[in-house]
Amino acid sequence: MQLTVSSETLRKVNNLPDAKRAKVISIVKRHLRACAKNGCPLESLDRVYLEAMEVAEMEMKFPEPEKKFFREWEARHYDQYISPKAA
Repeated sequence: MQLTVSSETLRKVNNLPDAKRAKVISIVKRHLRACAKNGCPLESLDRVYLEAMEVAEMEMKFPEPEKKFFREWEARHYDQYISPKAA
């Protein structure tokens, strides 16, 4: 199965800034690897690229916040009470 991308989609991808284009290409590669791993056939690479551009735009507008600490408070551990009959 030969997959092709239209010239219009290629032009849109090539006109993106370098950082955004790299993010789009990594999203597309990740999608292709996942499809190959799961045995899913691809319908249209044009759609994959267009959706990857939308995802990259969204990820750049709303980046994932970095978590420096798991929690800022001390965790306490309480042993569960066991009745003398159960023990």
